[in-house]
Amino acid sequence: MKKLVATAAAAALLGTAAFADIKLGGWGRGVWLTGNAADGEDNTVKTCATKSWGDTGPRVGVNLSGESENIGFFTEFHAEEQKFSDYRIWWSPVEQIKVFLGTNPNHFRGDACYGMWDIFRCGVVDIDWNYNSGSGHYIDYKEDGKAKSGSGTVQQQEEGWTFMSHSSNGAQILVTPIEGLKLVAAFDFPLTNGYGGGGDELAEVVGRQSKYAAAYDIEGVGTVKLGVTEYGKVSVKDGKKDQNVISAAFDLKAIENLTLSVGTFIPLVQKTVVSGIGNKEEIGWGNQVNAFAKYKADALTISGRVGTIIGTYDQKAKAGETSGIESTSGAFGFLVGAGVEYAIPSVEGLSVIGEVDYANGIYTRRSSADKNDCLDFGIAVSKSYSNGKFVAGFEGATNFKQPFSTAKSDDFGWCVPLCFEYWF
Repeated sequence: MKKLVATAAAAALLGTAAFADIKLGGWGRGVWLTGNAADGEDNTVKTCATKSWGDTGPRVGVNLSGESENIGFFTEFHAEEQKFSDYRIWWSPVEQIKVFLGTNPNHFRGDACYGMWDIFRCGVVDIDWNYNSGSGHYIDYKEDGKAKSGSGTVQQQEEGWTFMSHSSNGAQILVTPIEGLKLVAAFDFPLTNGYGGGGDELAEVVGRQSKYAAAYDIEGVGTVKLGVTEYGKVSVKDGKKDQNVISAAFDLKAIENLTLSVGTFIPLVQKTVVSGIGNKEEIGWGNQVNAFAKYKADALTISGRVGTIIGTYDQKAKAGETSGIESTSGAFGFLVGAGVEYAIPSVEGLSVIGEVDYANGIYTRRSSADKNDCLDFGIAVSKSYSNGKFVAGFEGATNFKQPFSTAKSDDFGWCVPLCFEYWF
């Protein structure tokens, strides 16, 4: 037994010596949520434990990483999922190249995160476009390394507000050929033994299950980003075509205390044929131009975002209905939102938070019919500590995604979130 302990200790010492940097960290967030829910014709008040983005909760995460000049690893255990949900190994043969294998990172995030996004997401703060399941999706998506087509939930994520995500399950290559320039190629495939039937065809991985992105930093000015990703096949009049979406963005860094990012998403197949909304129709896919800004002035931080869908279609029907298309390619959807956070000077770590957002019906459900638009708002008090914070607030939303499942899309939804968060 003593020999076994000594051997294990020696191995641990050798491992520590081999890696120049070993880090133990963690991040977690939970929300105790109380709010209204529509049960048939009767509104009731319910309570639950969840996360800012819903699902099971709270999220309790602990991570471990290690790296030397040429090799490294990262793994994180998410207790609410009872598994290691983020894990990767990387290898750097030369300084300019890094190869990742596992669940791989997003290097060029185009975030627009503030206010309710970091407390509890209701209304258009967590909008999804699965408003008419199977027939009204805006873009397709991928899950567990598999390209999906035909239906599914597509979320308008503030974590990718102005630029595409190139995180992936599979392999990723990061190249920095010259100072300021970064190139990424990401390949989605299952993290399983392919010889047991769990692998994907190489042609599919390199083609339809791949993402490519580049970013160039202009010193003292900002960052230019360009990328392309495949969202599976879409139906067209003469069959199906691969849908590639071009993403381009610019992050301004020239003005002190100001964060400004503008990005666009342009699908190369501009029209798709959709069945299930009335008759079979050729509809406008829609382009996006989004912007995010944040300005910090002493104790006050002001944030804002704008989202658009240009040239999409208008299914002029009430929520949940499938009858009629008002227009097939000329509709315009938009979202505008703003938030403020003020740090109270007399109390260390204490802040007040406010936010309001509005999106029209085209943006939320591709419909200009009544009761498809959404207005949401949130007010909160936040107390920060050295390794976390506590937030208590009140949030409300009209016509869209209430705090709990609701049978009435036109109900006013409200909730009182108590948010606990830690980091180390």
